[in-house]
Amino acid sequence: MGAVLLATVLFTLLALRLTMSSSTTGSSSGSSSDSSSGGTTLTGGTAHDVVTLTIASPKTGTTAVEVRLTPREGIRTTGSPTVVTVSAVLPTTGHALPDYTAVRTANHRYQVASLPLMMTGRWEFLVDIDGQGRDDHLVFPLTLTR
Repeated sequence: MGAVLLATVLFTLLALRLTMSSSTTGSSSGSSSDSSSGGTTLTGGTAHDVVTLTIASPKTGTTAVEVRLTPREGIRTTGSPTVVTVSAVLPTTGHALPDYTAVRTANHRYQVASLPLMMTGRWEFLVDIDGQGRDDHLVFPLTLTR
């Protein structure tokens, strides 16, 4: 179990490092862009889940954000219901959004309908997952250029 946890942590760190060293559009091998809808998808992980963050409109203004939790094989969740919160920080300017509690829309899917992104720059999307034996915190970097 310890080796699996260590491998998971190392994979997550590598994925975040690849995302952080990406070009100014925010895309890398850890992310993809859906050109038909203009959305951007970023992927990370924890010991419990593969976590996929989809930003519907990755530009200034308001946007919907979806978090999808895909349980890892062999991981069982127990305890209180899962609560997912999303916030965003623009560290270079000191801008920060409060935590938005995501609404469960389907099995393992959670959504924030309107997240305000007030300016361009390198944002950090913060996803917290609590409950069912989880207390996970992820950071997804994404640069908004418009």
